[in-house]
Amino acid sequence: MGGVPGTALGDQEYLAQFEFRPAILPRMKMNGIAAVSFDAGNTLLYCDPSPAEIYATHLGRHGRVVEADEVGPVFAEAWAEMQQRTSAGEDRYGSTEGGERAWWGGFVREVLRRLDHDAPWQPLLDDLYDAFCDEQVWKVYDDTLSVLDQLQAMGVRLAVTSNWDRRLPQILNALHLSERFEVISVSAIEGVEKPAREIFGRTLAGLDLPPASVLHVGDSPLEDYAGASEAGLRALLIDRKGLFVGEPYERVSALTEIPERLR
Repeated sequence: MGGVPGTALGDQEYLAQFEFRPAILPRMKMNGIAAVSFDAGNTLLYCDPSPAEIYATHLGRHGRVVEADEVGPVFAEAWAEMQQRTSAGEDRYGSTEGGERAWWGGFVREVLRRLDHDAPWQPLLDDLYDAFCDEQVWKVYDDTLSVLDQLQAMGVRLAVTSNWDRRLPQILNALHLSERFEVISVSAIEGVEKPAREIFGRTLAGLDLPPASVLHVGDSPLEDYAGASEAGLRALLIDRKGLFVGEPYERVSALTEIPERLR
């Protein structure tokens, strides 16, 4: 209950709203890159236990016992439904009366409705909000720190551009990631979300670099790849699970492939 689950759910449908159509490109070097902007969730870090497992645990404490396998599909469906309630690029938290906590309350109620679960939503929300604030549930991928070190050694500047609520800086700090980035643009703080070009513009302004000299890496075809491309940045899709093999995106299966692309 902090950032966007990286399901890429609905991305292809959302892409239909835009003129953007990714070109089919050969695997190529990316010359002239002075900085790399990273998405956070499912790019640099992930949730462990999974959101579905955390929800299942707390649902069972407040009512009927459910398994993570039952919660997972419902969680994804509820997330897609909540995504539809704001326009692409609109800050979901700022556009909800009551802010972040109210938005998450709406999400919890949607999960309960779809599960037909008897848990009281407010105590459940309180427990889940605290659970996702626990730094122990957030882990960095095995390749994250080494790749950030390599890029810095190459003289490449680093930034984060993420759709997340206001807790992301706290999480990055707990994971000892904050000090590695010159700029951290968080949607709930900036008041705008990817794929809107404005949030990428905030990152560019912080770096004081032109768009063509910045590469953005993330796991969402819409929010990261299309959004960055439309804003004039170079874009790279991190596809750890091979969901987009054969699709028309510049993609990598691990962060370790990035330094070689920039050499």
